[in-house]
Amino acid sequence: MTTQPMVLEPAEVVPRRMFAHPDHVSSDRSTLCLLVRDIARRIAGTNEPVEAWDPSAEDWFRHVIIPRPEAFADHERLTVVGFFGRRRDLVSLEVARAIQDMSDLLDRRIPTFTSVLSYTTHLLVDELNYANLVLLDSPEAISTWRHTEPHPAAAGSLSKDYYAFVRIYHGSVATRDLAREGAVVLERVKYWDYRDDPTWTAMRELTS
Repeated sequence: MTTQPMVLEPAEVVPRRMFAHPDHVSSDRSTLCLLVRDIARRIAGTNEPVEAWDPSAEDWFRHVIIPRPEAFADHERLTVVGFFGRRRDLVSLEVARAIQDMSDLLDRRIPTFTSVLSYTTHLLVDELNYANLVLLDSPEAISTWRHTEPHPAAAGSLSKDYYAFVRIYHGSVATRDLAREGAVVLERVKYWDYRDDPTWTAMRELTS
């Protein structure tokens, strides 16, 4: 169960909701731009599917899946979905295993989502905050992505048990600018605070 989302002004600060502070927008955008530039580097000069773990599959901070590098050339502008989640301090072994199983299933299914051009999972430096970047071929593909298994499970009860709070951004990036610093344009951000029951939610429109 969730409450109706609050509509926040661009610079509005909500007391006791520092994860929803507007100052996060700039740093989150910088992270998404970094991940977009990483994708540009990986697709340069290849049409072969890419799956990479940095530094290795056993010990990684970044996992990238690019099923069809050649598809980037078919689009002038890509839709950006950016996820930032802070893991709870205490997560049961059962929930941790369920999250890992869901993540493995999602990784296997990414190549079957023809609208998904890339999927990146990135562990931030404090090792409690995660960032995900999904590049889609159109804004309309967001709905398909949202309702295709196993994404509903990831966004439902599992997220509530695993994350304390999340921020999800919608935006876009010009394909020709993937390698350019600061190329991601953000349009809006939505917030969920799973520490509350019912879940506190909010959204704000962005100018960049």
